[in-house]
Amino acid sequence: MVGQTLYAACDLNGVDLGPSSSGPPQEKVRSTTWTEPLYGEGAASGFDHVLLQGGNEGVEIVEPAHDNEKKMIEAYWDADEIFPESRLASQVEINAKMDGMVVYVPDRIVDDIP
Repeated sequence: MVGQTLYAACDLNGVDLGPSSSGPPQEKVRSTTWTEPLYGEGAASGFDHVLLQGGNEGVEIVEPAHDNEKKMIEAYWDADEIFPESRLASQVEINAKMDGMVVYVPDRIVDDIP
């Protein structure tokens, strides 16, 4: 699962997060001095909101949320539902140090109204 998105891992394990907000990442931090522009559109919606367990070593080294991801979370969720640990599952890449991490999935936004 390392290198996959958190959304893909949830999907493979039968956890329904709703529609993916997937879009290729806008950029990737490669080192403290180099951020590679990837020219993706980033998050396109905020349905796949999750809360990452604080204090996990893997969470501490995951790339921080980009502005586009933050905007999508704020657009789709109320202020009292957003926390410092809030992320979009499709924008979080799994790393080996996330083993044993707990991911909280808030109640879903209704996305299947006919």
